[in-house]
Amino acid sequence: MDLIILRTKKEEASKLLVIQKKAFKDDLEKYQDHESSPVNEPIERLRMKIELFFHYTIWLNDEIIGGIDVRDLGDGKYRLNRIFISPDFQGLGLGTRIMQVMESEFSQAKEWSLDTPHLNSKNHHFYEKLGYIKVGEHVITEKLRLVDYVKTIYNG
Repeated sequence: MDLIILRTKKEEASKLLVIQKKAFKDDLEKYQDHESSPVNEPIERLRMKIELFFHYTIWLNDEIIGGIDVRDLGDGKYRLNRIFISPDFQGLGLGTRIMQVMESEFSQAKEWSLDTPHLNSKNHHFYEKLGYIKVGEHVITEKLRLVDYVKTIYNG
């Protein structure tokens, strides 16, 4: 399988938004977080993120299968704001490879942070396997809490 991760081009926004909606549909149904759900993100907001932040498109065999939104917090700290893969390609072991590529893309990083829904034990296991440590939680809605994770990178 030919996995490639490249900076997102504006013209890829529509395709990415379709995949993002599919990827987060189950979470929206479970948590009813209509205000904050990636499912309800307008195309204009996604285009703005592509312009302002480090936004990447995930390609597999010449097909767009997902996206990644990374934020530079300064001082060697980066935030994985969002990562998503089409449900059609989940469970194939691509996540670990994608995370390794992203971390190597930002080899200067001293720390990574991210959050994920409190009931998503699959994500918790995945991030913990990659060295992320749970550091807290924050409430989004009555039904949704996000678990905060941090990974410290030791260079040297």
